[in-house]
Amino acid sequence: MANKEQKRMYDRIARFGCILCYHLGYGEGTPAELHHIRRTKPRDQAPVIPLCREHHRGNAGIHGMGRKSFEKIYPSEDSLLDMINTKLSITTNTL
Repeated sequence: MANKEQKRMYDRIARFGCILCYHLGYGEGTPAELHHIRRTKPRDQAPVIPLCREHHRGNAGIHGMGRKSFEKIYPSEDSLLDMINTKLSITTNTL
């Protein structure tokens, strides 16, 4: 379970809006869900990126298409993580 500091960071990341919508030129603030980038870490320790419902769970989303297909069209999860970290001046996102 997320501690207070993690919850504050998650809230800050989600409030920015979908990082992919931002990258595509739609601006900040698209309502976002947090997508956990899990490779080897448990979910509660995985870095997160904010994605709108469509880019997260929809047909054009990472879970709808699968990561490999998604990353053929859009920037990689790691690139999106770098974008949100840079935009919010986060030195690390290993929550």
